[in-house]
Amino acid sequence: MSIKKTVIINRAVPGSGKTTITNSIYNTLKEYNLEVLIHSTDKYFMVGDRYVFHLDKLDTFHQENLKSFEKSLKNNHFVVICDNTNLTPWQTEPYTKLAREYGYQIIFITFDPREIKKHVESQIITLEKPDAHGVSEEIILRMIDEYHLYDSLLFKKNKIDTLKQIEYRWNEETLSKEPTGKPSEYFDVDYVIRILPSEYHKIKHNIGIKIMELINER
Repeated sequence: MSIKKTVIINRAVPGSGKTTITNSIYNTLKEYNLEVLIHSTDKYFMVGDRYVFHLDKLDTFHQENLKSFEKSLKNNHFVVICDNTNLTPWQTEPYTKLAREYGYQIIFITFDPREIKKHVESQIITLEKPDAHGVSEEIILRMIDEYHLYDSLLFKKNKIDTLKQIEYRWNEETLSKEPTGKPSEYFDVDYVIRILPSEYHKIKHNIGIKIMELINER
């Protein structure tokens, strides 16, 4: 079996179920003796079994995750996953640029948001879920809006709205994003797998096979 080197970019609002989907891919590919390396900025915020977010560490941890991601590409691992939220092209560009530099194809798995109640419930920290992120409803609603705003840019056939679909960058001094004054670019992607909430439970059982079809050299 000949495998294409592949980067998978998860694109999802917190609480969409991307961890379950990622684990399903990992387990299926493991059955084919394929190693899957997963890179997530979230892991840098883990203190024991708890998620402890610090805004002033966000850029530093993103850079650490990116360095680790590049190391996996440099070592020619066949399947490498970026498991951040990746809602906009400017957030994914550092990863997709490296993927192209090292000769990888790119698959986006984009998770359409569920009803807001389910996203909020998923963020509540409990004894059973000490690693829940505790993202507020306000932030989740903002992320859902951002997800939908840039969603059309997964496909180059769609026209860029230069007034609304604009590019941002992170300002380390203000600890906030700021517009660059330029319109957004498209996502750099070869294949898009869209997961609708109504199809989630079915897809989580066969997503690994779908990925195998896309990474298998024909």
